[in-house]
Amino acid sequence: MQSTCNRKNNRLNKIKNMKTSVIVLTIGLLITILNSCDKETIESISALSEIKTTKYYDSEIFSQNDLKIYGKWKLFDISGGLHGSGYDLNFDFLEIKEYGIYGFVRNDSLLEYGKIMPALQTANEIRLKVDLEKDVNSKIFLADKEKYVEFIGNDTLNLNAPCCDRYNYHFERIK
Repeated sequence: MQSTCNRKNNRLNKIKNMKTSVIVLTIGLLITILNSCDKETIESISALSEIKTTKYYDSEIFSQNDLKIYGKWKLFDISGGLHGSGYDLNFDFLEIKEYGIYGFVRNDSLLEYGKIMPALQTANEIRLKVDLEKDVNSKIFLADKEKYVEFIGNDTLNLNAPCCDRYNYHFERIK
């Protein structure tokens, strides 16, 4: 009778241990799933990762104040144009990496890439003016390539047209 009780106790202990293991694994799995579901973070492989940093320039082309241009920027508005109302968003991101490499991305596809050329500025101009020059191997996407760069804090970038009836692009920093 005592050995029967010992067997029942052993069996009960094994069942308790299995239940505990299942509970621990379930909790661990739930924690992993919840931590990986950050709704605000958009993570993907850089669209420009295959392009060597020194493809166009051997060293930095921007001043210290303008280095915040680098990063991944989500397009949230297009304004300007003939009627001032812009047009529907036709790409998702602008990615800018060192040294002056840009890329327009839609649905994780690189639409256009090339180099940013700081434009010649007159003594009166205090804003950074750039020209976006597409790579010879890139398809053309954006026709209006001359822009003034405007930063609002560290998380907003505007690319503004220097003249009338042209388009302005407004971005929010993703990373």
